[in-house]
Amino acid sequence: MIAFLAISAFVDVATSLGSIGKNSGPPKAQLGGALGSYQMTAGREQRLALGLFLAAGSAMSPACIGGNLTPEFRVVKVTFLGSPGSRWHDGESCGGILETNSTIPIVISVIPLHAGDYTVRLEPKVKSRRVGNVVTGHVLVRS
Repeated sequence: MIAFLAISAFVDVATSLGSIGKNSGPPKAQLGGALGSYQMTAGREQRLALGLFLAAGSAMSPACIGGNLTPEFRVVKVTFLGSPGSRWHDGESCGGILETNSTIPIVISVIPLHAGDYTVRLEPKVKSRRVGNVVTGHVLVRS
């Protein structure tokens, strides 16, 4: 009986350590949803919808999205899984914690300020550090 308990405890600890190792290290995230090509009208609010998936590594705490939206666009708000993110500041907004193997929808509401032809770049971040792929899109803003 003691041998069985000792072996059971060893297997439990070994299995737990394997799980911990799988979710350790820097987060590796992916932005889903194509930005593609958008046509917008200057002064009218539009939404960019994406999905943020944490594929590997430790949790994203906080989960952030960054990009080159300003100064051509005014970012009205960013929502992470339906909850408001932080104010868009220094090219990014942050929400809550994203666990490994989880996906959350992100919606960025913007108002284009000027007519023009813009390339938009968005990326997943943690504390101002990029942790995944960059998604780009083309936005044609008409007056």
